[in-house]
Amino acid sequence: MRFPWRLFFVIVVFAVFASAGLVFGVVQWLRKDLASPQSLTAIAPPVKTTVYDARGRILHEFFIQNRSTVPLRGIPRHLVNATIATEDRNFYQHWGIDLWGIARAAVTDLVHLKIKEGGSTITQLLARNVFLTHERTWTRKLKEVALAIEIERNYTKAQILEMYFNQIYFGEGAYGVESASKTYFGKPLRDLSLSECALLAGIPANPRLYSPRTRPAAARARRAKVLRNMLSTGAITQVEFDNAMGSPLGVTPVRYSNDRAPYFVEMVRLHLDEKYGSNAVYEGGLKVYTTLDIDAQQIAERSLEKQLEALESELKIKKTMANFTPPAEDAARTGPTTPYLQGALVAIDPRTGYVRALVGGRNWTHSNFNRATQALRQPGSAFKPFVYTAAMDNGFHPTDIIVDEPVSFPGADGELYQPQNYDHLYRGPVTLRYALQQSINIPAIKLLRKVSTSLVASYARRMGIRSPVGQNLSLALGTSEVNLLELTGAYGVFADRGIRNDPLFVLKVEDKNGNVLEKNSPRPVEVLSEETASVMTSMLQSVVDHGTGFPARARGFTAPAAGKTGTMDEYMDAWFVGYIPSLVCGVWVGYDEKRTIGPGMTGARAALPAWTDFMIGATRGKPVEDFPVPAGTTTRQICAETGMLATEACPNVTTEIFDEGSEPNEYCTKHPGRPLEPPSTPAPVTSPAAAPAPRTPDPTRHEPVPSR
Repeated sequence: MRFPWRLFFVIVVFAVFASAGLVFGVVQWLRKDLASPQSLTAIAPPVKTTVYDARGRILHEFFIQNRSTVPLRGIPRHLVNATIATEDRNFYQHWGIDLWGIARAAVTDLVHLKIKEGGSTITQLLARNVFLTHERTWTRKLKEVALAIEIERNYTKAQILEMYFNQIYFGEGAYGVESASKTYFGKPLRDLSLSECALLAGIPANPRLYSPRTRPAAARARRAKVLRNMLSTGAITQVEFDNAMGSPLGVTPVRYSNDRAPYFVEMVRLHLDEKYGSNAVYEGGLKVYTTLDIDAQQIAERSLEKQLEALESELKIKKTMANFTPPAEDAARTGPTTPYLQGALVAIDPRTGYVRALVGGRNWTHSNFNRATQALRQPGSAFKPFVYTAAMDNGFHPTDIIVDEPVSFPGADGELYQPQNYDHLYRGPVTLRYALQQSINIPAIKLLRKVSTSLVASYARRMGIRSPVGQNLSLALGTSEVNLLELTGAYGVFADRGIRNDPLFVLKVEDKNGNVLEKNSPRPVEVLSEETASVMTSMLQSVVDHGTGFPARARGFTAPAAGKTGTMDEYMDAWFVGYIPSLVCGVWVGYDEKRTIGPGMTGARAALPAWTDFMIGATRGKPVEDFPVPAGTTTRQICAETGMLATEACPNVTTEIFDEGSEPNEYCTKHPGRPLEPPSTPAPVTSPAAAPAPRTPDPTRHEPVPSR
């Protein structure tokens, strides 16, 4: 007996049209309880905030749902074709539902006596993801159908596709195809290959089952099915199919991470949260443009960690970061301190105040306490330049003589204050340049008494020190606590010839539509004369070329540079802050709990190596910069011991800057001899090669440790 195909065909057609009539009837009944499809455009799904570095590279992303929106024209053709071939081949023909697909799914469900196959269209999937739940019930399915029809009536196919690709969930917190591309492949959507597009297109059906990281075999089989669908629909050729089938999954070994510069990023987050609120930060899709340079940041992190690991090894420290076991995950960042040796580094462009690199600690997961901005520590001799600045700006010269000798002063409590030099030696008459170059304590304290503590404090404040500054003689020895960011920024005044640019880290903030919410630019303020700043730079160059900062030269940094070491009592804090014309960098090393780093751990030994390595890396391949000479000044060769014009018999000669008419006119009487001619070009010493070889003192001597 022949099978009654004609009768069967009539029954199927009748069933399809009956189903259609039933669907339309249900749609009319459910319409009053459904959200308006027009509200699709009013829905604002959470969009992640993206933070960029100075060169437009992604630095970090804040999100609750990892979502980035992208227009349909920005979605690869292969991904569109793969999705349509797999999820909804009749997408461009149907009006929201595919009756043949529903009939096929209904037969399958009846055979298995449960909902086994969905038969949903792309429009239905969009309706489900935006307005409905994912429960597998007949009621939800009917609502889905009703809403899909309404969506088709109000939007074009292109609009529906664009909304779908930006709404669908791909697992691992990624919503939308752009976020999925970065999550699984670590690259933008536009760079995906055919095989990668096929892999992505297959994931939304069941992100857990088809996860390419946790279930690669299932993901590979799913990709193969998508590729076969594309081949059967003519979306790809046989050659493309064969090549894609043989391709590796291409998924990155670990989930896409953007945890760069975490301490800097946290500064950005706090700024945004205070100004716009946490909802805007995590859901508002802000675009934040910062001053950080990722390349400089990586150099900074490597340089600091290299030095701290070397110190741990040299000092045979038992509690190191490598063997530190953090608390349980929930309590990992509850406390600000860690038991191992810590450090911080800040690099700023002094011409703008832009923060180019910032390391607030060794490991963010161990402690989110930012040692560059939150830790207040005593800077030691790194504070002395403010004393000398006040003096140079009020009539003193680097050639002026001051006597290094034992002294005592009456203290506020009736006891005598008797400061000492680090080596307990006293050199007698020395020039101010030599005293700063060798970081001798007694001359700094005497100079402070001459210019007054209040004047020095005012200079420190106007140069950028915001922390409270004490009003006692120990101020010259750096007993007033500061943070690394403000101290580094203050040194930038010297580098920028007397101009202060406060540290700046956020340049511009835009909303998700590109509207500018905030725009910041440098606000230069002249706080020192160019002449005073140049004199201080010349003196601080002596520190690097011949003084306590000389290890930077021995380590291989040859560019013209200026800076100052700092060490506190019992070697609890080690500092170095130094600069070239376009970059100022500060380094601090110590323990979170104030205790000794180790014997002899001065700023030159503990902090300067990290500074040197960073500066070598940051300046590599760039032109050598010289410090400019201000107009209206002249230079003379001076005896470093007497401050008088040098003769050929003077054992140590320096080149000094003077305002025209203020230069000395007498030749050295301590070392009589033939006068040296003044230099033909009025320029200060700017590099080790141009500097006269020092005969005294020993440039490798450790820096004096100030007494409190």
